[in-house]
Amino acid sequence: MKRTIIFTVLLLLIPCTSYANSIDFGTKATQLAGEIIANPAGFFYEFQQDLETTTPLPPGKTYGFQTGIFPTLLPATYANLSGKYRLHGEGKISPFLPQLDIAGGYWNMIATKIATEQSKDISNLDFNGYYLDLIMSSSVSPKIRTFYGYKYSQLKASLKLNKAVDIAGAQVTTFDSGFKDDFLIAGIEHITGINKFWSIQVNYGIKEQVLASKISWYGKYFEFGLNIYPEGILVIHPVLNFHLNF
Repeated sequence: MKRTIIFTVLLLLIPCTSYANSIDFGTKATQLAGEIIANPAGFFYEFQQDLETTTPLPPGKTYGFQTGIFPTLLPATYANLSGKYRLHGEGKISPFLPQLDIAGGYWNMIATKIATEQSKDISNLDFNGYYLDLIMSSSVSPKIRTFYGYKYSQLKASLKLNKAVDIAGAQVTTFDSGFKDDFLIAGIEHITGINKFWSIQVNYGIKEQVLASKISWYGKYFEFGLNIYPEGILVIHPVLNFHLNF
């Protein structure tokens, strides 16, 4: 496991070291701003996926709570809370029936409320979203489970200004956008110790045909992960979430 983590970190650091001196950060920032303006809902939705819980409850646990810390609460100011409940324990009714969990959550961007109250130029600014998912999990060995399921996820992004502002050469006064999709989830989880797990999963959005993957290491309280959005503006998101399971 240590070798895997070190190898992953090196993969992330090598490109940054090789090209740091050759990047025109001003041009890059303008390009990113243009891409965000072109698809603001898609950009902010990637942060929503960072806080969503799409792994099964640990064996023996009935319910749990989770809140996203980075990059959702900090620095994106997504105040958020997720809950998870076990509807059926694996093998409880029949040896062939998997564990079934239901989960969901809601978030709202704190910064938008502060900006609306303090700025005379902003008439309305609202970013929020929610999701619901069903996750089934089955043991293939004492330490390995596969999980699979369905997720519905929605984001709302709206902005109305009292006067136009120039952003990356574009005059922006309003946008009212959103993102919603139905996702198929598939993954594998490996138990490495008491309250210690790692997992790999893939999520596929049926409507928008978007693909995302996640590698997670989690214990009793914290989850550390790498979310990968191949078609996203920021392709790799380091993720930190806090959870409690009972």
